[in-house]
This record gives sequence, C-alpha cells and structure tokens, in this order.
Amino acid sequence: MTTKKPSGRSHGFRHKSRSIMTKKEPRGVSFLLREYHEGDKALVIIDPRQHKGLPHRRYHGKVGTINRVDRRSVTLDIKLGKKSKTLTTRFDHIKPFGV
Repeated sequence: MTTKKPSGRSHGFRHKSRSIMTKKEPRGVSFLLREYHEGDKALVIIDPRQHKGLPHRRYHGKVGTINRVDRRSVTLDIKLGKKSKTLTTRFDHIKPFGV
C-alpha cells in the first residue's frame, strides 16, 4: 500500500530558510581581517551570499566556542539542548561574540 503523492508545493530547505537568509547589499572583506583564536566565543550568522561552508539553519544565532582555526574555516563547539555539537564553517558565517 502506498501513500498519495502530494500535489502541492514542496516545503524543502530553501522554502523554510528563505526569509532568514536574505541579504541584498554586496559583501565587504572586513570579515577576513578578523583574527580568531582557540577558546574565543563566536556567533553563527548565516550569510546567504556564500554557499560554501553553509551551516544548517538550526545553528543561526547560536554562540559557540572555537576549537580550531584553519586557513579558510573554523571549528566550533555549540550547545544544542543537552548535546554538544561540532560545527565546521567558513569565516563568512561567523562573527566574534561580545565585541
């Protein structure tokens, strides 16, 4: 027995996150000049203009502790409920917390 295929619009990832991730103005390069060190706090703010290293929308607005800093990416530990998640993302999608 199979279920009926829905005939309406698909509600996928882009539909759910379209309102969260809309920015029109061009991107500067000041985010590349920031220095991050292990143990610093960083805020995850998704930038839709860069699709590489894009974190899931559930991490948007979360604060994490930096574990590792690479040439183009950062590894964060983020508390999500009772669990601790490891998130690897690019510099485009994070900001320093409390600055």
